[in-house]
Amino acid sequence: MGRSIRSAVVVGAGLSGLAASVALARQGIDVVLAEAGEAIGGCCSTVGEQGFTFNNGAVYVAVPALLRSGFSRLGMDFDREVELVAIARPHATHLDDGTVVRLAGVEDSLVEGDNGRTAMLRDGLGELRHRWAPIYRTLVQEVLPFEPALARTLGRLWRYLPTLSGRADRLIAGRFPDAGLQAAVASTLLYTGMGPERLPASQIIGLVALLEEGFHLPRGGMGAISQALYRAAERHGVRVLCGRPVERMAVAGGMARGVTLAGGERVEADCVIAACSGFDVVHRLLPADAVPRALARRARRAPLSHRAISIQLGGGVAERPDAFIVNHVPSMREQGRLHAMLPDTPRWLAYTCPTQVLPDLAPPGRSILELYAPVSGIASADEWTPDMTRSAVDRYLAAMRQRVPGLEIDAVRVLDPRDFAHRRHLYEGALYGVAPGASPDRFFAHRTPLRGLYLAGQTTFPGYGVPSAVLSGIQAAEAAMGSGAWT
Repeated sequence: MGRSIRSAVVVGAGLSGLAASVALARQGIDVVLAEAGEAIGGCCSTVGEQGFTFNNGAVYVAVPALLRSGFSRLGMDFDREVELVAIARPHATHLDDGTVVRLAGVEDSLVEGDNGRTAMLRDGLGELRHRWAPIYRTLVQEVLPFEPALARTLGRLWRYLPTLSGRADRLIAGRFPDAGLQAAVASTLLYTGMGPERLPASQIIGLVALLEEGFHLPRGGMGAISQALYRAAERHGVRVLCGRPVERMAVAGGMARGVTLAGGERVEADCVIAACSGFDVVHRLLPADAVPRALARRARRAPLSHRAISIQLGGGVAERPDAFIVNHVPSMREQGRLHAMLPDTPRWLAYTCPTQVLPDLAPPGRSILELYAPVSGIASADEWTPDMTRSAVDRYLAAMRQRVPGLEIDAVRVLDPRDFAHRRHLYEGALYGVAPGASPDRFFAHRTPLRGLYLAGQTTFPGYGVPSAVLSGIQAAEAAMGSGAWT
């Protein structure tokens, strides 16, 4: 065991910070949780506007088994705290030729009006599931829940390394010879912000999650998960400070000793868990002369994920979309174009409809549609301008009116790269922190070379996603209470 800690400061009250706080506090450690925003939850929260309940980032839950595992390690029963609703119609892809491909479980997936292609689709999905389900279960049960160690991870996954190698587009083409089916299957990767030719084959695990466990929404919106963790934090005596951004971490004697909050208040502690971006720790929070070389090197090497504009619409539709995720896409080899800002009205787009699953998120007879418009061509979030936002929103609203019959807009809610950077505190507005598909050595480790400083959040293992955020907070807390070296 490492040194005994009696007090801790956690920076950031998103899922990671909340989970870390609960993990520490239930061991009797005095915890202060400092949040820059006025509310907890970060990118897994909700807000009410004009009778609509909008998400603030995360839009659905995949891999609920990981959430249950994380909550269990916090002494919580996830299903008693949060009601998950299975998404019966999770995914519909509309191809340029009018074909509609529906993805769900293997036997529930189909190509509308084409039994022959439906059989091909199910055969390909069945083969994919057969090959990847053991990998999925190993990741969920034996790898992702625990702090990473190279020897341990290789010991669990070595037999699967040939399957994990290669590119996503080649994997899809090898399983689905039909170009339309390739496009539909590849569209499940759109959320990564990268074309399938740029993604490792391992990213197909998101589709495997759909085949194995399905997708889900929490009753009341994504914020229900954060609220459950917040209730636990309160029960265990965590002192939560909202609207109190951390200006600087205090370092003395080669050790993190607490933080200084905006306004000058100093909070001293035996350790600090930064459940924000590892980039922010290096570039903003640590005194320049206290940044360890290894940590600075990690910040230089880690590739940032994509940026986007979140556009959420509340209003009426002639007919509610008959799937939660609706994609209008070109061929697989052209899907990279969905991730670049083009000057004309978007020909292709993807959006979600949470009210297709949970109608009570909107007033009676109304719906919510949410999409992420790509952002490209800027080096920093601060290069983005309000005129760029207005132009993008106008174009995407025009595209939505073309794709959604009878669309009547009551409310429009927009978050652009500057909003994600300054209001949601995502470094440079990068939605996932580190780019999906990046090798494990590009992420920040939970333990740092600076004694008393630990990292959590999407720039650390296991990366982006709701269950991953919870687990990263737990792993950082366990690192703080245990021992180990920087890796």
